[in-house]
Amino acid sequence: MKGLLETSIAEYGEAVDGGRITEMAEFQDGSAFVWRAGVILGEIRGDIDGDAAAEMASMFDDVNGAYDRLAPPSEVAALTNGIIDSLDALVSGSYQERLDLAAGLEEALGHFWALELNLDEGNAELAVVHATHPVAELYDAMKPTLASTDPALDRLMADTLDGLAERASADVSRAEAQQAIEDAKGVVETARTAVVGDALASDPAFKMKLMKGLLETSIAEYGEAVDGGRITEMAEFQDGSAFVWRAGVVYGEVQESIENRHAAEEIDGFFEDVNDAYDRLAPPSEVATLTNGIIRELDEIMGVGEGAGTAMDEGARLDAYVATIRQLLEDARAEYRAGNNDLALSYVTKAYLDNYEFLEGPLVDAGERELMIEVEELMREELRTMIRNGEPVADVEAQIDLIQDRMDTVAVIVPEFGPLAVVVLAVAIVAIVAITARSRLGLAAPGP
Repeated sequence: MKGLLETSIAEYGEAVDGGRITEMAEFQDGSAFVWRAGVILGEIRGDIDGDAAAEMASMFDDVNGAYDRLAPPSEVAALTNGIIDSLDALVSGSYQERLDLAAGLEEALGHFWALELNLDEGNAELAVVHATHPVAELYDAMKPTLASTDPALDRLMADTLDGLAERASADVSRAEAQQAIEDAKGVVETARTAVVGDALASDPAFKMKLMKGLLETSIAEYGEAVDGGRITEMAEFQDGSAFVWRAGVVYGEVQESIENRHAAEEIDGFFEDVNDAYDRLAPPSEVATLTNGIIRELDEIMGVGEGAGTAMDEGARLDAYVATIRQLLEDARAEYRAGNNDLALSYVTKAYLDNYEFLEGPLVDAGERELMIEVEELMREELRTMIRNGEPVADVEAQIDLIQDRMDTVAVIVPEFGPLAVVVLAVAIVAIVAITARSRLGLAAPGP
C-alpha cells in the first residue's frame, strides 16, 4: 500500500498543473494506484484496529475527492501522506508488540532450559525459581497482546505457566516433569504462530533483534550474579547463562542466511569467549565487553551502527582507535609482567572488541582484508590464548611487539591519516595514558 501511494504522489505531480490535466497517462496511473491501495485496505481491514481502518477509509475518500477536483499536487501529496503516516504508525505498533511478545517467549524458553538442568541435577529450589519466573516476570508483559489477539490462548498460557511449578517439580517423576515442560514449550510455539506469525518469526532480521534482547538482558543478569570471582546470586547467574544459550540457539537458525561470513565467524568466536567467561566467573565488565561484541556484529549485519560524520571526524575517530589499541596493548604488557594475567587479558579484549572492530571495515575498504584478518588473529586469538595459558613473559611481549608493528601499517592505511591526524593521535595518546593511570585501580577491581 505504501509503495502504491508513494508512486501515486509522483504520478499526480507530473500529471496536474494549474487545475488541469497535462499528462493523462500519468493522471490515470496515479488514480489507479490509489484505487489499488484502497482495494488492499479492504482486504486487511478485518485484521487491523477498527478505528484506524475507518480513519484510513475516510482519508481515501479525501484523496479521491482531490483527484476529482484536480486539486494542487501539494494538497494531494499531503492527503496521501496522511494515509502513509497512518500505515507507518499501524505497522510500527504492531511490529513492536510482536517483537516484545516474541522476546518474552524466548526468555521463557531460556527459563525452561534452566529448569530442565536443575531437575537433572536434583536442585529442587532453583527448579522452582525457573518454573515460576516466566509467570512472575514475563507473563504480565505478554498478557495484553495475547488477550487482544486470542483470549482463549491467553488463558491457556496463564494456566500452563501457573501450573508449571507444580507439574515440573522434584515431587513428580522426571518423565512427568519433562512432559509438563514440553507442554509449556508447545504453548509458546502456539503463541508465536498466533501472534507473531510464521513469516515474521522466521525472518532473520527479526531473529537477530531477539538475539540482541536476550544478550542485553544476560549482561544485566550476570552483573547482578557475580562479584569478586564468585556467584552471589545463583538464580540470576543461571538466567544470564540461559539467555546466552537461547541466543546461541536462535543464531544457529539464522547463521546460514548471513552473507557477511566474516561477521558470522566472529560471532561464533564471541559465543565461545562468552561461554568461557561464564565458566571462569570472569568480571562482569569483561562479560559485558564480550557479549557486546556479539551485539555489535549483529548491528553490523543488520546495517545498524555509528554514523560516519564528516570525513575529518571519521579520520580522527579511527586514529583514536589506533591510539587506544596501542596503549591498551602496552597496559597488557605491564600487567602481564606483574603477574596480573586476568587484567592483561581484559586489556587485550578491550583493544580488540572496543577498538579494532571499528578498524576492520575501513581496512577492508582500503583493500587490506588480509592485513585485517592477520591482526585480528594475532590479537584476538593468539595473544589472548597465550595470556590464558600463562606462557612466558618474553613470548607474550614478542607477540605484543609483533601486533604493534602491524598497527604501524594499519595507522598508515586507515583513511584520512595525515599530518593533522598525527596531532590528533599524539593528543589521544596523552589523554589515554592519563585516563588509564587514573582508572587502573577501577579496572583491576571486580565488576559491578
